[in-house]
Amino acid sequence: MALVTPYVTEKFIAYIGDVVTTNLTFAVWLADEYTQKAPIGSVQAMLKGTGVKAPRNVSGYYLFTDLPHGTYEVSIESELYFSEAATVDTLTLPPKNPVMEILLKPKPAYPFPSNATLVRGIVSNAGAVVADAVISVTGKAVKSTTNEGGEFVLYFKGIKSELITIEITKGANTKSVTATIMEGKTVSLGTIPFP
Repeated sequence: MALVTPYVTEKFIAYIGDVVTTNLTFAVWLADEYTQKAPIGSVQAMLKGTGVKAPRNVSGYYLFTDLPHGTYEVSIESELYFSEAATVDTLTLPPKNPVMEILLKPKPAYPFPSNATLVRGIVSNAGAVVADAVISVTGKAVKSTTNEGGEFVLYFKGIKSELITIEITKGANTKSVTATIMEGKTVSLGTIPFP
């Protein structure tokens, strides 16, 4: 004869009927593109169009549970990072490790360290800010977009001093500007007229 003893603590008693079991459908690991570590500040991971938000466990993974297998669009929202969206097909993830990784790109409001190598600016067209313009650096894998205020920030690592060409693109319009960057300094380009 087996005896079942409830789990007892100073705050509650859990009986067998109180136990809730969930099945992990997939997990999302978020990483800060600048630090390559876990993101800072408030971040929400949710399924687009459903309102389902993933809780974050103590290890930093955002968990989606008890979903039928299929294709889902994950949306990431934060005050310090640009919004991201990724599509996941649960049938293509490894069953023993159903994890997808998403890199988060810092917004201009991100608290960069004081010794970061940055280029900042605002893109405007006839006095109106230009949001969602693509900002890239010729010959480098450095890319960003302007926020709703037309602001952008580019960040660099491992550069001592260099003249760079920055391309601003929105729709069919493109404009190039140059800047000299130096390690540990922030270069402000001010307001850049576009196109």
